[in-house]
Amino acid sequence: MHALQIVAGQRAYQRIRERGLRATDVRAVLGASGGPKWFVLSHLDRELARSFLPQNTRNIQLVGSSIGAWRMACHAAADPVGALKRLEEAYLQQRFAKGASPQHVSAQCEAMLLEVLGDEYSMQANRPLNIITARCKGATADERRLRQALAFAWVATGNLASRKTLRWHFDRHIVQSEPGTLPVDHFSDFHTTVSKLTHSNVLPALMASGAIPLALAGVENIPGCSAGVYRDGGMVDYHFDLPFNTPDGVVLYPHFAPMLKPGWFDKSLHWRKVNEQHYQDVVLITPSPEFIEKLPHGKLPDRRDFQRMTDQDRMAYWRKAVSSGERLAEEFHDWVARGATGSIVMPFKPEHYARLGTSIQKKAS
Repeated sequence: MHALQIVAGQRAYQRIRERGLRATDVRAVLGASGGPKWFVLSHLDRELARSFLPQNTRNIQLVGSSIGAWRMACHAAADPVGALKRLEEAYLQQRFAKGASPQHVSAQCEAMLLEVLGDEYSMQANRPLNIITARCKGATADERRLRQALAFAWVATGNLASRKTLRWHFDRHIVQSEPGTLPVDHFSDFHTTVSKLTHSNVLPALMASGAIPLALAGVENIPGCSAGVYRDGGMVDYHFDLPFNTPDGVVLYPHFAPMLKPGWFDKSLHWRKVNEQHYQDVVLITPSPEFIEKLPHGKLPDRRDFQRMTDQDRMAYWRKAVSSGERLAEEFHDWVARGATGSIVMPFKPEHYARLGTSIQKKAS
């Protein structure tokens, strides 16, 4: 059984078939929302940061929402491997008192990020960071629990009919190291604005990108950004459905599951899938379905584990998921050592990932 599954969009697939995949081909790296699901990628992230990406001295755009933004902030750090190790350990050891308020959870997560990145966080010059957030409109900005729950129930109901209804409730806002350089053709799905990433707003932007409704508090008035309440970037870009365009290279997407959904509200909608044209330059690297089935409990770690398990059992389970992910890193390393040829690469079909995604989501529920 192969632990790793490599899938490529049409143009990326042709590139790999002709010449293999080289680190110098990478123009961007994506990090998706998904909470503790990312634990299976921890060793793969370190392999990329330690051995593969340093071979490329060009700019590599690092793009993330929610936990993906936190991972990409680690990849951008001066010592990415050290930052990724700290994120893994600090995230794994989180404990929350029963009934903890969103404000308390946010404070604890902010302290964790400070521990991971340090007070003097600095980034590599050739690793520009793009942090995706959702700027709230109307009732979705309300912090009162009941009103917020009703607002997001209304958002989910509208999304059943059409993803376009999300425009009534959110704008996409990207906090960027280099505004205007993201290799995306256009932003037609949401009104999209950008701000310059600075030392004073990197932590608030990262907190906003991970501010899950009802679980964490929204972040109000990020320095250097338009006034408003900002929440989890997964509200607009959960697994990404953006028209990435890198004709001279590829977009590398280490993802925790063969599951692709445009937005957070699409998780259980089997008919909602990403646009194949948006993935023409993407190389998707994920655990295989068989690998996931053999994980403890037959599923990826997820946020519900905080309620389902004792802290001791949860942390033991999550550590097993992390250690299982070593196979992903080993198989990627071996593939690159053999020339990263197209022999094991599959062409991308969005329908396949929509069906698998729904199945994986049900197992986690």
